[in-house]
Amino acid sequence: MDSSPPPPGSVQEPTPLSDAEKIRLKRLAKLQQGNSNNSGESSQPTASSSKTVSARTNILPKTPTQEKPASPIKRYSLPVNQELPEKTPPKISPPIKSFEDWQNDTITRILQITLDKSMAEKNGNRLIYLDSVVKTLMEENPGTDSFKLSKSTIDSALFARLSIDPNQMSDSDQPPQIPLFDYLLDSWKRASEIKRSTRASKTLEQSVINERVDVIDHLKELIINYVQYVLLYPNDLPQVRNSIELGPNQFISRLIAEFDSPEGLPLDFIKELINKIDDEGFEKITKLRNWNSPNTNARIFEVGSFLGPFCKFSAFPTDEPKIAESYFANPQTRRQADIDSAMTSLRGAIRGVQQSVFKIFNNIVRSSPSARESALSYFAEVIKLNERRAQMQVDPFQVGSDGFLMNLTSILLHFADPIMDLRNPKIDRIDVDYFRKSNRIDISRETKIKATQQEADAYFSKIDESASAPNFISEIFFLTIAMHHYGPLHSYEVFNNFIRDIVELQKQYDRMRADQPNWAGTPMAARNEELLTHCKTQLEKYQSHRIAYETQLLDQVYLDHSLKFYNLVMNWMLRIVDPTGKHPEKRIQYMLPLPPTPPDAFTMLPEFIFEDVTEIFLFVAKYIPRAAAVSRDDLIVFIITFLKSSSYIKKPYLKAKLIEILFYFTFRSNDREVGMVPLLNSHPLALNHLLPALMSFYVEVEQTGAHTQFYDKFNIRYNISQIFKAMWVNHLHKEKLKEESRLRKLAEIHSIQTEMDNKDEWESQTQQYRQERESTLRSDERSATSYMSLGNETVEMLVFMTSEVADPFLTPQMVDRLAAMLDYNLKSLVGPKCTELKVRNPETYSFKPKELLSQLVNIYLNLCKHKEFVHAVAIDQRSYDKKYFSKAVSILLKWGLISEKNVSELEKFVNEVEETIKSEGEDELGEIPEEFLDPVLCTIMEDPVILPGSRVTVDRSTIKTHLLSDTTDPFNRMPLNIEDVIPNTELKERIEKFLQEKRQK
Repeated sequence: MDSSPPPPGSVQEPTPLSDAEKIRLKRLAKLQQGNSNNSGESSQPTASSSKTVSARTNILPKTPTQEKPASPIKRYSLPVNQELPEKTPPKISPPIKSFEDWQNDTITRILQITLDKSMAEKNGNRLIYLDSVVKTLMEENPGTDSFKLSKSTIDSALFARLSIDPNQMSDSDQPPQIPLFDYLLDSWKRASEIKRSTRASKTLEQSVINERVDVIDHLKELIINYVQYVLLYPNDLPQVRNSIELGPNQFISRLIAEFDSPEGLPLDFIKELINKIDDEGFEKITKLRNWNSPNTNARIFEVGSFLGPFCKFSAFPTDEPKIAESYFANPQTRRQADIDSAMTSLRGAIRGVQQSVFKIFNNIVRSSPSARESALSYFAEVIKLNERRAQMQVDPFQVGSDGFLMNLTSILLHFADPIMDLRNPKIDRIDVDYFRKSNRIDISRETKIKATQQEADAYFSKIDESASAPNFISEIFFLTIAMHHYGPLHSYEVFNNFIRDIVELQKQYDRMRADQPNWAGTPMAARNEELLTHCKTQLEKYQSHRIAYETQLLDQVYLDHSLKFYNLVMNWMLRIVDPTGKHPEKRIQYMLPLPPTPPDAFTMLPEFIFEDVTEIFLFVAKYIPRAAAVSRDDLIVFIITFLKSSSYIKKPYLKAKLIEILFYFTFRSNDREVGMVPLLNSHPLALNHLLPALMSFYVEVEQTGAHTQFYDKFNIRYNISQIFKAMWVNHLHKEKLKEESRLRKLAEIHSIQTEMDNKDEWESQTQQYRQERESTLRSDERSATSYMSLGNETVEMLVFMTSEVADPFLTPQMVDRLAAMLDYNLKSLVGPKCTELKVRNPETYSFKPKELLSQLVNIYLNLCKHKEFVHAVAIDQRSYDKKYFSKAVSILLKWGLISEKNVSELEKFVNEVEETIKSEGEDELGEIPEEFLDPVLCTIMEDPVILPGSRVTVDRSTIKTHLLSDTTDPFNRMPLNIEDVIPNTELKERIEKFLQEKRQK
């Protein structure tokens, strides 16, 4: 006798119910609520009056896939270049079975139940005969002894099947000895397969197909309802007694396996289940033992935490190499349309997974305050476990996978959507004191934007205990920043390195192919052929992996979402430094220049927040610049603000990244969609501040200080020169440069060097540097080309800048170095060692001596009317010699590159230089007091200042020149700013009096 309680609606004598039974019936009523309203049939339910929970709206984008719940790796078929023969449309014929018979057979197949006892016996009891349901139907339908399963009886039939206690059944009954979750999952799979084949039928009328699909959908929805129930309340229905863990743990073990595998779960099943879980279920999920696995490493957490397996799916070749190999094999021989189709399909699958998991987290967050805290803690734990991903050397087995981190980043981006609209004032709800109030993200050892470790420790130790905890908006904002930092930003770096590896491998392969005739037929031929074949195979594999990387990383939908968030980050940082705190409602561009001292809330931010802004825009600028089109205006404001307020950023390389972003977008100036030149030539902030800011930073590159500083300086100066050239067509920029010539610091372009290929310059470098440089030159010929190209660009920039305004180049700290640089290069081109510059195929290295000599002479001509420049050339004892000018004129006249008028001007200039040398040699001051001499240059000081730390007095021009390359006091190595020096007024007066007396004698 069936001991299970009768389904709701059946007739029975009232009996007292225990509290547990009341709770159980309440749950079942909630589970079955609504089914009768969805049946679509006129007949009344015979065994249940329950109703199905209404389906939640599925927010997932519909993708052109078949209905079969196949793996996202397999579900999208690639286009095939094959013309199919025309087929005669199949003849539509009436169904062989009646609708009633089809329902009975289909439900029987799916649920493996029957209302026909003889059928159960014929199938060896593989079908379960539902005696209790038949008895109820007989009571409701007197005189009828034969019944069929239908849409109206599914509810009571499935409830009866699940209510059978397998542990009390006789051996003859032989029910499947499997947990209810597994039974329901298998039933769902059978229903999905029958639905797929039904919809694909070519012989049934569409109305018949729709009618049948409606029944299957109703059954699948009921199955999903019961799946939710047995997961959340595994002991409310009879279960098999065995060692298998019931409830959520059944689900977790399936999740850890690969989607759509026999051991795993179909992705569509997961989506349908997510749409059904109610708030009570989501809150219960966060209380599971393995919701947030503490005390483990990142890789174990990824597969062992409850939702970790949901977030693993990706196209990264490091995570899923089979995707690259199956989807993108032999890319050289494939049509681009095929590859694009595969990329689109995979991106759609990945987005579907991301949005499904977001819906889980979103429902968790909304279910209760404690569940929301659990969700935030989950994200924070992932960040903590993956901090090593930001290191230079990373063990991939100790950190989370790229796909896992990127999917979680996408989920957080969806949470951040409400605050990304800058027209919405929610930006002011982002707590600037978040890191002082919360320990969710540990930044204690992170480098700060502009603060020492001691300053940061003191700042963060001052905590206002009465301050309220950070709000949810702030939590999401900073978690999204951190997840980006350890997730996608690291993946971008990996991809950049991977692209360089491909380029190097291709070079190696090309060299071997070119050298093949030399070793063909030699004893090394077999070995070299093997290497060549291996290299080709690796190239093909790398190309497939490259496309897989691009599928994941260059998805413009994802990048647009990420850039929209970083648009918010940029504006939030600008809001912090804005003295009014009103940006972006009131644009910060009207507040420049900013106060000299940045606020603590800005200087104490982790440096990686600022750097990540630059890195993501650099990545986009290099690979998919159109994704940044919506952010260009805010990007311009951000870049110019911090270039103009240079003191706000401690490290020059961060400002160099801002320059590099501008370079990439001006480099693409011909592309109207992404080029920034029109914006640079029209944006008010650019017109007022960009040119002088670039000039100032041109000088600052001396402070890069890294082991790669030699290359960094040249790359930065090359980038600036290209931006200058792009802007120079606008007369407003020229006028601004003339206006700014009165600002002394803007003229400190002391390091404009062309670095010609000459022995003296080379031997002045350290041995280690030379070895590194020689190795680079041998391995990559382009470095030599870049070297000369940079020199050409620098000199060309000097030509047109000095032609417009000379004042910036005539300051004491600039003019001497500029004159020495010009003299040195003139000597290199026409002096006694000019033959050392002769190389084979000079055009290969962009070495154009005629043009370079002509440009150098033009710079002399642009500055020769100024006495400061004449004096600077006259005191250059290292390279100046009037005969070099004579030889240069002779060469240029021979090539027709100089006019008679310019020859006359140049001769006049040389004569003035010679007269200056002579007059200064005759002007004997006699014995000069030592205290009047600059201790560095041993020249008489014009503007003596006292260094506050060492108390040494030097000339102002000397210390300003020193600080351009080293921000410390040269006498005690303590930090020093030019604003800190103290004018030595008394000494200056005595020097002036001494000089006046000497000249009067």
